[in-house]
Amino acid sequence: MAFLIFYAPTANGDCRTDAYGEVYGGAGRCVVDSAGKIWCSRHYKGGVEITLDGQVLCGIGQCAKDAHGRVYCSSEVGGTVTTDADGRVRCYGRCEPGSVDSCESTRADSAGG
Repeated sequence: MAFLIFYAPTANGDCRTDAYGEVYGGAGRCVVDSAGKIWCSRHYKGGVEITLDGQVLCGIGQCAKDAHGRVYCSSEVGGTVTTDADGRVRCYGRCEPGSVDSCESTRADSAGG
């Protein structure tokens, strides 16, 4: 159960702390890959998913995996997705494949001192 919570994306902009105490953040959701690296969608309210082979893919809107493990994301900012009874991803706007180019791994800056 803890494994699923650790890897589950959270809503909107996100920040996560890695194993070394460094904080990473993005405009969209973030996940931690199998190597412990934090990846976030570079798009406001964008989605992120980890493929069956461990690749991180992101999108402009929310993302989901189809029945074959392929990642599709809504083409709309913050656009929702769902998976139907046949395992097909349905998207607000149109569905597009998730991409590595829509992801970032950026350390968050700090204020004060």
